[in-house]
Amino acid sequence: MRKDSILHYIRDYAQTQPDKYAVCELRKNLTYREYWEKIRKTASVLALHDIKKGMHVVVRCTQTIDYLVLFSALQYIGAIPIPVEKTLGADRIMEIAGAVDADVVIADEDVAGIRAYKNKELMKAVPEADEAELPLPAANDLSMILFTTGTTGKSKGVVLTHLNDVAIAENVMYGTQMAPDNVEVIPMPLNHAFGMRRYQSDIVNGGTVCLMDGMAFIGTLWKLMEKYRVTSMALSPASLGMIFQLSGDRIGEYKDQMHYIQIGSAPLMEADKQRLIRLMPNLRLYNFYGSSEAGCSCILDFNSPDNKTGCIGRPTVNSVVRFVDENGNKVENVDEEHPALLAWGGPIVMKEYYKEPELTAETMTDGCVMTKDMAYLDEEGRCILVGRSDDIVNYGGSKIAPAEVEDCARDYDGIVDCAYSSRPDAITGELPVMLVVKKETYDQAAFEAFLAERLESYKMPREYYFTDSIPKTFKGSLLRKDIKKIINEQIQGGNQ
Repeated sequence: MRKDSILHYIRDYAQTQPDKYAVCELRKNLTYREYWEKIRKTASVLALHDIKKGMHVVVRCTQTIDYLVLFSALQYIGAIPIPVEKTLGADRIMEIAGAVDADVVIADEDVAGIRAYKNKELMKAVPEADEAELPLPAANDLSMILFTTGTTGKSKGVVLTHLNDVAIAENVMYGTQMAPDNVEVIPMPLNHAFGMRRYQSDIVNGGTVCLMDGMAFIGTLWKLMEKYRVTSMALSPASLGMIFQLSGDRIGEYKDQMHYIQIGSAPLMEADKQRLIRLMPNLRLYNFYGSSEAGCSCILDFNSPDNKTGCIGRPTVNSVVRFVDENGNKVENVDEEHPALLAWGGPIVMKEYYKEPELTAETMTDGCVMTKDMAYLDEEGRCILVGRSDDIVNYGGSKIAPAEVEDCARDYDGIVDCAYSSRPDAITGELPVMLVVKKETYDQAAFEAFLAERLESYKMPREYYFTDSIPKTFKGSLLRKDIKKIINEQIQGGNQ
């Protein structure tokens, strides 16, 4: 039975499995009973400093047990924590504090212009404090304001409830088939959705969380693996890359100990994925699709038959998938030939963006968070992305997903890379074209014949342009606007 908040799970496990480790560092750990006691004592310390229910408190995140205790204690007294990056400067902290009407800042340095406390000083008083006995929050009470990373625009304050936290945690727990005795290493920052939600899922599961501060000190990982018998990890692709770079194939030594690794925050490099699968053939390798606004909506096991072009996996247990048009109206009869915009509903959906009603209205419709991804569900219930709505090529009424054509074209030995795009056309509206990075062995006629055997005729590029490299982000995503710019410049220069 679902409980109302993460705190409910901590309290109940403190009674039912008091001696099991809840949170661990390499040289420090707390059982569920100790964790709950420390949260309650910290709540008493906060009350002595006149931090009360309803206050907005900006907290500088550290990858430590003390941070999780403080964060949980703020929720216990009914305050609203707003976690921020550990390296954030005082000016940016004040900017965020102003944006969320913060009453207090807790950091490891003085912050001028607002009531501020140092985390270390607060935690020193905890052993002497009495344990507070307070009512636990209700499911629809506010849990936190989580700032997005701002990679797709201005950073936004996502207002979440305790129900959101628990529902998303269940998505992770059931999606990964988490074992009751799961022990998970989380090196990802706890002020971001990815790291925080993995911690919460392990707590709902009654498992053990092992904290480490990134992968710079790779020896810490192997010591945690041995000391706590780690069975899972939550990693970014960059973290996995660092493991390989700093320790070679050593992770393969734990193939019989590890149950799964979940990847998030950026696309996983194919070479790293294949290397991990080779080293740990029985490992479940998960990728979640989601956002701060609607977390862990869909899950894919890379090491399963679901791993095919465009597939982001299957909707998770608390996710409601919905397809809409540009105005947010529900679209029926969505399939491969008629994809629509993907939207997500259910208890995983945020309450709102803080003090941004217009942006909230643009993003949400009928309780669902809209995306710009065009998609459909196949006959087996898998969600298939065909591209971003603003990337789709509309050729005389036929909608073409660039990624599908690109995946096909990259199998041709005569090219290094490619990008499928379009240019304006007076008759069809858009004309499909392709930008190609060719090898010395490239043969235009052979390439066209190769594509013609594998694509429907309307998807074939009508024109070809050439470049030395395809513009991409640091994550490997195509920069579609820059690609169109290159094509337009070549058209104007008479190159084809």
